[in-house]
Amino acid sequence: MRKLFKQSKNILGVLTRGTDYIARKPKQHPIPPNVSILINDVKEMDNKYKYDYIFFSTEDEFIRINFTKHFKYKLKQVKPNVNVKYNYLKKDFLNLNENINGNIEFNKIYLINIIILSKCLDIITAKCSGTAGIFVLSNGFRNIKIYELGYY
Repeated sequence: MRKLFKQSKNILGVLTRGTDYIARKPKQHPIPPNVSILINDVKEMDNKYKYDYIFFSTEDEFIRINFTKHFKYKLKQVKPNVNVKYNYLKKDFLNLNENINGNIEFNKIYLINIIILSKCLDIITAKCSGTAGIFVLSNGFRNIKIYELGYY
């Protein structure tokens, strides 16, 4: 964390899902926010709290590219060693993806992201399994935004 943020504690954590959640729309799974909604909410919080950094985590390359365009130098990420390269037409479950299934390094990076997100000052997150991990590991957050957009 020192390598990413130096001595700063003024960090907004952002976690969102994409890929199979968006493509498959699995029944009884939470609906993640649209990337434009997420970007607007992050901008609003950043304008209000003037974060030194925004730590961002997603498995979805399309969302990552959009986020990077908007937050450039402020954005910090620990990205996996491979791009997921999700096929939105096939709509497979993410755990069946050839770049993830059995990739220990990918899973280590995912866990590192969850740990870092749990140490951020504030958090904006989609409702997903990773969110539960963030809250289990955290000592609390100053501000919390969890998207409650219903279920598929």
